[in-house]
Amino acid sequence: MPNRASELVWDKTKPAPGRKLNRDVVVGAAIALADREGLNAVSVRRIATDLGVRPMSLYTHIATKDDLVRLMVDEVVGEIIVHEELPEDWRAALGRIAHSSHTALAAHPWMLQASTRPGTLGPNALRHAEQLIAAVAPLQLDPADAWAVAGIVNDYTLGHALRIAHPAADTEQQRYPTVDPAIFPHLARALRARTPDRDDATFTVGLDTVLDGIARRFAHPGQ
Repeated sequence: MPNRASELVWDKTKPAPGRKLNRDVVVGAAIALADREGLNAVSVRRIATDLGVRPMSLYTHIATKDDLVRLMVDEVVGEIIVHEELPEDWRAALGRIAHSSHTALAAHPWMLQASTRPGTLGPNALRHAEQLIAAVAPLQLDPADAWAVAGIVNDYTLGHALRIAHPAADTEQQRYPTVDPAIFPHLARALRARTPDRDDATFTVGLDTVLDGIARRFAHPGQ
């Protein structure tokens, strides 16, 4: 049975923006903290310290930490949504959404952990899903196939973002510190070529490959 108290987090009226402390300020501080130190660092006491206020004052705006995480997730999903008009071409539209998603997830790596929590499907998540399905509409697929195509692109984007989420803590040099090129020549050569700026290029190549497969399977079946 749904928890009505949790559902109300989406219904709460935002305080006037002119006030020093309001829900947007609290959520923004929580996101900034998670960006710096990870989701586990987020607590009411820590956010209050960062904002220079008493911890109890935050409960006027955020009932529980779970509610706070839900609002954090929804705020970042709002960054994913493409606000300008999408291209009419399905491939260009899906590519635009995927790149927007990848950029937001790279900026907020804790999202990959937070978005798997129960109850994080907020208003912006629904708008994002609607935009994905709308991008697929020119293919004129049945609903199940349209959902599959949107899911394939979304899953690829999430998977790549997960792989690069914490590069400083898990670099190839740390994972393969003693690769002997005489024994592992192909791996050693690949590691030498790997640089952080290659992540975006690799994502684009992979996305193009995914979209090529979708085109063959759904846009031009039988070819």
